[in-house]
Amino acid sequence: MSVAIEAPPTSWLNLELVDSAGTALADRPYTLQFDDGVTEHGALDERGRLQVRVPAGARTAQLVVAYRRFALTLGGLPAPETVAGAQERLNHLNFFTGPVDGDAGPMTRSAIASFQRQAQLPDTGLLDADTATALRRAHGS
Repeated sequence: MSVAIEAPPTSWLNLELVDSAGTALADRPYTLQFDDGVTEHGALDERGRLQVRVPAGARTAQLVVAYRRFALTLGGLPAPETVAGAQERLNHLNFFTGPVDGDAGPMTRSAIASFQRQAQLPDTGLLDADTATALRRAHGS
């Protein structure tokens, strides 16, 4: 008798790192250490991107690049229909909302309105269904 064991799905960490002027941190070396002790070393690509397979069960990681340390929380994003999900995606797309706190305060409303203008939607600053759909499409998830 044989028992089929389903492999856990593969998760990836995908980042694109830029400086405060929006210039890619191209070809910069990095060290990435996951909470289970697995450590990855490499270099960002010419567009400042990093793509690394996440070990099963990893929940946090520390990334060191360009003399900066970033604490990363791993996991899926909240739905784009939620304020926190919209904030995450807007921050990733360089529409700064401030901290991801689930509060649709002035910075978040301003970021939503800027995104809406770029996406050729009415710039209400409110998170509506069309904006959430556009965010999902622009972000890729």
